[in-house]
Amino acid sequence: MSDHAESGVHTESPQSCHVHIVPVKVLIGVFLALVALTVLTVEAAKYDVGAMDVIVSMAIATLKASLVVFIFMHLWYDKPLNRIMFFFSIVFAAFFLCMILLDSHAYDNYVQGFQQDKAPAAAPAPAPAAAPAKK
Repeated sequence: MSDHAESGVHTESPQSCHVHIVPVKVLIGVFLALVALTVLTVEAAKYDVGAMDVIVSMAIATLKASLVVFIFMHLWYDKPLNRIMFFFSIVFAAFFLCMILLDSHAYDNYVQGFQQDKAPAAAPAPAPAAAPAKK
């Protein structure tokens, strides 16, 4: 057996184990930014900007996800390649969700036809009662 396997002492170099403590000011700032972006999302939902609705909401959601991952999960202080890969994966996922949601209007005619076929036949409305004749 080797001495290393029986040894309980870990001999890691300082470069292999880095610890980063995020200041409380930064955490509070990110939290307030997330709350503000949530309020912005709710307010943006009140206005109809047409096809841009999906893009605006996905942009806000992507920004919120980036804040959480980069600050709360300490990815900002990790290797640059990890930051770049994660950022582009978020952008890539947001892009595909936008494309799916924007394309859903292409099938509106099929959905309306399906809903009309499945809707129960409405009973005819009763005829209005005749008003009594005046003498």
